[in-house]
Amino acid sequence: MKYTYQKGFKWLFIYFLLALLPLIIAVLGKIPEYRSFAVEAGAALGFIGLGMLGLQFLFSGRIRWVAPSYGMDNILQYHRETGILSFLFVMAHPLTLIVVEPDFLAYFNPAENLPRAMALIFVSVALIVLTASSLWRLTFGLSYEMWRLVHGVLSLSVIFIGVVHSLQVSHYLNALWQQLAIVIIMGAYGYLVIHTRIIRPWRISKKPYVVEEVIAERDDCWTLKLQPLGHPGMRYKAGQFAWITLGDTPFSMQQHPFSLASAAHDSTILLTAQNSGDFTSTWKDVKPGSRAFLEGPFGSFYPEAGKNLFMVMGGIGITPAMSMLRTLRKENDSRQAVLVYANPDWEAITFREELEELNKEINLKLVHVLEEAPEGWQGETGRIDLDLLKRHMPENSEDYAFYLCGPKPMQDAAELALRDLGVDWRWLYSERFQII
Repeated sequence: MKYTYQKGFKWLFIYFLLALLPLIIAVLGKIPEYRSFAVEAGAALGFIGLGMLGLQFLFSGRIRWVAPSYGMDNILQYHRETGILSFLFVMAHPLTLIVVEPDFLAYFNPAENLPRAMALIFVSVALIVLTASSLWRLTFGLSYEMWRLVHGVLSLSVIFIGVVHSLQVSHYLNALWQQLAIVIIMGAYGYLVIHTRIIRPWRISKKPYVVEEVIAERDDCWTLKLQPLGHPGMRYKAGQFAWITLGDTPFSMQQHPFSLASAAHDSTILLTAQNSGDFTSTWKDVKPGSRAFLEGPFGSFYPEAGKNLFMVMGGIGITPAMSMLRTLRKENDSRQAVLVYANPDWEAITFREELEELNKEINLKLVHVLEEAPEGWQGETGRIDLDLLKRHMPENSEDYAFYLCGPKPMQDAAELALRDLGVDWRWLYSERFQII
């Protein structure tokens, strides 16, 4: 079992401790003269907000020892929610001080101190841009690559200015050890960006892949068949994912995450995507022989040892399920698998022919769900809901782990339905690339 309450409380404790670390450092030194509760609370909000902003780098840096506790999907969702919370804490810092003591508005007055005022105004605007672009990137028409660049540059700038501001004010950070501690801690968070953007690409540049074949699939989907070039390839579990960069170098903002559709540990990597965006629209034109670079594997979306599999997939969300099913076939694994697979119509079923083969070769119950069924269709129709899942829920459901991947509305409905059917949340795994 990958998800437990014990792990949850442990990571929450670690998060709160690290978030409060700047405040703890501030109060461990010589306490200055007390001003008022509101002013001291406003100052505390600033230290806490600074700590939370630094932690954003930890939960977005693809740290292997962080994600396995709750999965990359949940970690990134947590990153998104705590990002909003840290924005509120940081913005509440000046607002509280200015409301209580209007004299604090002088910090934003260019006539008083031009560099300080410009820096603080920049931070305020940057925080708004960071939060708004993360919540409504598609609404603003930002490409993923541009958003990623803006997000990284602004985040580092905000942290740098926040540290400089706390040192310049130095109301609480008078001792040299306090100043060094803040710089070291926040510098360590900033290093995670450098590690992600420079060091890890340098490492994977030594392990390139070559595109051996581009395979056309149903529903305008395309599979890249990759072979390792001069190395044995990565070791991965069925259902995990990797970040891919196409081109001659991994030093690119183009990196995108995709589930590995190949059987576990195969040196040949299969990645399948639908033509639905700027990046995936280029896959059909990728030439065999082109270079590619993979960073991974990541994710906790893989089969539990000793557990049967109940998979609810929609559209191109089938890719991690294909990895699991192909692995069962490769390893002659006789465990039971149920696949409830939703698609708009019969012709849109990606991997339809291979799924029929797998249905004969392994212990698989295949349930197609079509929104628009052809004449004479005897299977499931409509959308996935509680009644549909109840019809196919195995009697020994406690022997199963449950996996969901597909469009957000389908996943939301399936998660609620499975919970209503008594599925323990600790055995329920979702993969949501929409939040990445």
